[in-house]
Amino acid sequence: MPKALPSNPRRALLIKLGHIGDVLVTTPVVTALKERWPDLAVDLVVNPGTEAMVAHNPQINQVLTLKRNHAGPLAAAAWHLGFLSRLRGANYDLSLELAEGDRGAFLSWASGARLRVGFRPKTPRMRGRAFHVLAPRWDDEHHMVEAFLGQVRALGLEPGDTALKLEPGPRGRAEAARLLGQAGLEPGGYVVVHPTSRWMFKTWTPEGNAALLDHLAELGHRVVLTSGPDAKEREMVARIKALAAPGAVALDLSGQLDLDSLGGLIANARLFVGVDSAPMHMAAALGVPVLTIFGPSGEQMWGPWQVPSEVVVGDCREHPCGRAGCQDSKVSRCLVELPAGRVIEATDRLLQRTG
Repeated sequence: MPKALPSNPRRALLIKLGHIGDVLVTTPVVTALKERWPDLAVDLVVNPGTEAMVAHNPQINQVLTLKRNHAGPLAAAAWHLGFLSRLRGANYDLSLELAEGDRGAFLSWASGARLRVGFRPKTPRMRGRAFHVLAPRWDDEHHMVEAFLGQVRALGLEPGDTALKLEPGPRGRAEAARLLGQAGLEPGGYVVVHPTSRWMFKTWTPEGNAALLDHLAELGHRVVLTSGPDAKEREMVARIKALAAPGAVALDLSGQLDLDSLGGLIANARLFVGVDSAPMHMAAALGVPVLTIFGPSGEQMWGPWQVPSEVVVGDCREHPCGRAGCQDSKVSRCLVELPAGRVIEATDRLLQRTG
């Protein structure tokens, strides 16, 4: 099997089986490949529920979703055989597996791509044999974008434009415009505050968020609140609103937006405020200034990428611990004890810097 980089590859397969933000953060890899080969057709395999991050990206030929739920074992086997046959029949010249999972390695190998790239395993493992080229594994000192672009560099390419790319699509933009119009909000005339995450141990306190909302309102900013649809996230937003001053929230859209509409909303915001979660990466991809709060996870690896930002980190000598709360308790003391004043000061700095 040839192991040299094809001189003029026609089709490439990218595999990123991760969460919503993980998929978005891989988009600079697509840009780098298209910079080198403008006519390259790039297909991307993702998990269900993450497609919106790349569905409207004009650089991507097609998005393939790896189905997880099936009627039974026979249905699962039939679907996967069909999916593997589809990959094999595409005759890929190049494959990049942008995670470190056995499933992704198997899909890359099964595709039969002429040249397959993956990350060097932390310890010797069979999965490394699925690839012809192994790129350096990530570390906690560099952003994950750099880790993903390491696979591009392992091919001898040097990326130019390394920004994240997100397009909410016509429907997402139109729905956001409709909701904003109903509330009398103009483009650039509001701040999006997304205080929650599907992992609640990443979130700040309701009291701190309420103090920040009051401060933004005092400065004359109109706040739009958003969150995911999960009951815990919506309950937290309700607690924040109850603690904030009357009128501090101009529009509450918590739990009401799909990812396309959320992207359309963030795209025209004056500022985005949130925690380490996918919407923070969406704001960065849309060029919106970001104020973000980090607790257990590392801002060096996952902070806002190439956008004006302020990152507030909870005080803890073990940061980043990477745990699901202190001792995996689902409660992060570094965030519970984070004073509102630090976040408010960072917000003021960012607003002043970005006009």
